Amino acid sequence: MKGNVLGDIRAEHDSKMLEASFWQTTDYKALLESYDRCIIVGRRGTGKSALVHMLSKHWNSKPRTYVMTISPIEEQIIGLRDIIALFGDNYLHIKAGSKLAWRYAIYMEILTEIAGHYKMKNDLDYKSIEKHLLSWGPKRQNISSKIRKKLLSILEGDKEVKPATRISDLSDSFELDLLEEVISEAIEKSNHQFVIFADRLDEGYTPDDLGIAIVDGFIQSIIDIKQNLNEAVIAFAFVRDNIHRAISKMDPDFTRNIEGQVLRLHWDEYNLFNLVCNRIRVAFNSTIENNTRVWNAYTANELQSTTGFKETLKLTLYRPRDILVLLNDAFLRAATYERTKIVIEDIESTANTISQNRLNDLHKEYENVFPALDLFTSLFSNKRPDFTVSEASKIISQALVSQSITDKMKLQDVLLFDGSIQVIQRLYSVGFFGLYNNQSSSFVFCHDGKEPDREFTLDSKLLLHPCYWLALSVRESDISADSADDIHDEYDIEVSSVSEEQRKQRIGSLLQELNNIPEGIEGAVDFEAWALKTIKILFATNLTNIELHSNKNGLQQRDIIATNLADTPVWKRILTDYQSRQVVFEIKNYKTLGSAEYRQVNSYLFKDYGRLAFIINRDHSENLEKHKELVWVKELYDNHNKLVIKLPSKFLERHLSKMRSPQKHDEVNKQLSKLIDQYIRTYLNNKCK
Repeated sequence: MKGNVLGDIRAEHDSKMLEASFWQTTDYKALLESYDRCIIVGRRGTGKSALVHMLSKHWNSKPRTYVMTISPIEEQIIGLRDIIALFGDNYLHIKAGSKLAWRYAIYMEILTEIAGHYKMKNDLDYKSIEKHLLSWGPKRQNISSKIRKKLLSILEGDKEVKPATRISDLSDSFELDLLEEVISEAIEKSNHQFVIFADRLDEGYTPDDLGIAIVDGFIQSIIDIKQNLNEAVIAFAFVRDNIHRAISKMDPDFTRNIEGQVLRLHWDEYNLFNLVCNRIRVAFNSTIENNTRVWNAYTANELQSTTGFKETLKLTLYRPRDILVLLNDAFLRAATYERTKIVIEDIESTANTISQNRLNDLHKEYENVFPALDLFTSLFSNKRPDFTVSEASKIISQALVSQSITDKMKLQDVLLFDGSIQVIQRLYSVGFFGLYNNQSSSFVFCHDGKEPDREFTLDSKLLLHPCYWLALSVRESDISADSADDIHDEYDIEVSSVSEEQRKQRIGSLLQELNNIPEGIEGAVDFEAWALKTIKILFATNLTNIELHSNKNGLQQRDIIATNLADTPVWKRILTDYQSRQVVFEIKNYKTLGSAEYRQVNSYLFKDYGRLAFIINRDHSENLEKHKELVWVKELYDNHNKLVIKLPSKFLERHLSKMRSPQKHDEVNKQLSKLIDQYIRTYLNNKCK
């Protein structure tokens, strides 16, 4: 018994089985019959590479047709990022430069093939494009490597050239109109046709503006080639769904240029059943023609008929890859017991591992923009899979008030949620929860990462996606297999564009809240509350037990007191150098600080409060004015050996804003350390007058 009796899940390693058992879906037939949709979008594991292989085989069999498959490689795309970055920070500029580069690269690959073809080369105007062919790399080199070197030779000159100028210069250097004319003429004279497949565009992909723009440019170049060269060159680009959605968010021209060019791959029970039965027929040399009979010949008991097949689909995300992995492992287990038929125990044995892999995939996919996801999903372990929103809210509230979260990004993420309902909506948007739809009488799972367009009331019904049940060891439920059938197919969404936007919105709300707080007594209470929430988010895991504490000098005034865990260099320094285990943040809802404010803070600094404290006020700069604040800071330091640091709301606001990027979640600690150095080296230096 082979380990993968139904074939390898990677199309590039599965050509024999793929060609013998290929199921011609309506998507495949549509691509054969029409070239209108040149951008093919699908989730990971939905058969994009299988389509490339079979479509290539189809066109290769046609006379006077030359098929080219273009696949960038990871390390060259990573290297290409630094060069494409020379087009500046503007997304449209990066996309424009990327589009020019990829279009040139594809034209040069076509011209290289024509120049090397025994017959077509006679129809090529070689002299007009000789310099381009001589400077282009050899056929054995990857396209991404060649375009990277070409761009280097053009752009590595004057670093002061503006991005817009670089792009226009690039267009002149590439002479795209000339190349296009030469290609059209050569193909027309030789009566040939080129078919291009661009696959694996996610190689080296990073979900930031630069990474998205590089792929966007590639896609736009495919569309341009299709339109400019008519049917002389047919071009298709196969793109992962997450990248496509990121482009739709970033590119303002998406609706006009790309949307109408897209064919989205879709799998349902019918197509998956036919795919599996075709593979079973080939794997076991079966001559049975009816698919249900084929399935029944190699399954037993509860797995018989389409009802049994549907039972296996519950453990997948309705993708070919998932069902093949599941059945390959099931047949392998059956073989160890010398059985030719698989039973439910074979499915369940491997399903635990597959379910855990699906859950791990979910966590990995969203870890940068939903850091606390694994924390929230773990709350539903060893419970039943169906809840009301009210019941789920009570479970989630445990994490929202937990004092045991040690990971800084997770704690910050938790603190940014306004409540458990918002968490439920987020879990729905990533496909963890399904919401019951009364009209269709089924649970609907949405996997596009968008803000829900459905209403969540306390008695709304929720269901954990069945593919995660085993990983979470959920208890049995009365939910039937049919209840979860209505599953949207947008599963593989990189949340970088959508859920990152949600994170930005929550932080944006906190920033907007500050703008609405008036200075002075009128807004004092609101400013204290804002400062408390901000300190909790910015210094999550560094400080604990953060709370408002009544100010002994004013009944209506409160300070923030927090326990210093000394878990990063700056907070360890504050504890070691200044003995501040309990850290004081004096809150003043106005700009100007004088002697009274500094002396008030001085009165707090004793015993566990050490010799360092902060004043949070409404100033715009953390710098000290020479004849005002600097005088009082020096007095406290020189006479009492105590350090009081001004943290204006603008400083806190700036670092909240930086937290919109998950990579900068710890930037505030680095800047706080620099600020202390500035006090010691500049403000408190004896030479400072």
